[in-house]
Amino acid sequence: MQRAVKSLQAFDFRSDFTPPPEPEVPALPVEEKITLSAPDLAMLLTEARAEAHAAAMSLRHDEQAARLKQLTENLTEALANLVSLAQHLESSAYSDGFRQSALRLVTATAQRIVDGQGDLFAQSREFSQNSTPTEKDGS
Repeated sequence: MQRAVKSLQAFDFRSDFTPPPEPEVPALPVEEKITLSAPDLAMLLTEARAEAHAAAMSLRHDEQAARLKQLTENLTEALANLVSLAQHLESSAYSDGFRQSALRLVTATAQRIVDGQGDLFAQSREFSQNSTPTEKDGS
């Protein structure tokens, strides 16, 4: 069976049997120098400073929010304990005078906690008003 030859390739004949030449490697790009004017550099420094300040303020706000949340949870738990104590006092076999005195004490304690929570929320509002960047903060 015979096959037809469809194409021929030229053979690179070397009489010295040296390896073929290496393909040329493109030259590495030369590093470009960046030049900044003084106003450009000042603008970049101002931006970096503003971003760092914003990140610090955000971190400070997150920490304070977590602290306020924990404090609110503790106060809520204390109020729940006082409600439970009041229920136990109401159902107990103590004399009416003692029971009323103890309930007044529990109510006064609960009122003090609730008033303290009011102060807590006022502090939270004050913090949110004071945490906005101002000219004094460098923003």
